[in-house]
Amino acid sequence: MIRDKAFSIPFKGLKQGVHRFDFEVSTSLFQQVETSEILGAEISAEVILDKKSNFMEVQFLLKGVATVICDRCLDPVDLPVEYDGKIYVKFGEETVEQDENLLILSRAEDELDVSQYLYEFAHLSLPLKRVHAVDETGKSGCNPEMLAKLREYLIDDNSELN
Repeated sequence: MIRDKAFSIPFKGLKQGVHRFDFEVSTSLFQQVETSEILGAEISAEVILDKKSNFMEVQFLLKGVATVICDRCLDPVDLPVEYDGKIYVKFGEETVEQDENLLILSRAEDELDVSQYLYEFAHLSLPLKRVHAVDETGKSGCNPEMLAKLREYLIDDNSELN
């Protein structure tokens, strides 16, 4: 689990109601996990915390760009990141993630670290197929040397490699 003090929200002193927090999510967050698919990032995250008497509703709005490996040519490719989702935080005896949308936070806690959620939501916003875009002439932005190599081993001609 990622824990990064830069993404902690001190909620104990906050009054009930809506509070907004802005974070800049950069490459350093994703470098903390060796198996991260995101190699680089410039993501703006707005976290809207709605504090109620017995729970908190936390909305995440992410927008930016992430660099990942292209599925086709294995070169880095920049892809858009856009995410809008919520989690709910209740209070209990110990901190436990009940499910993907519900966190039970120990009553002793006074901060909510959202770094793990920012990491996960950025990954979830990536498309399933991660390839370079095709330009206006219909030519792929993929590495031409790799495309030529792939064509050598192609059993069935596929126009997708042009």
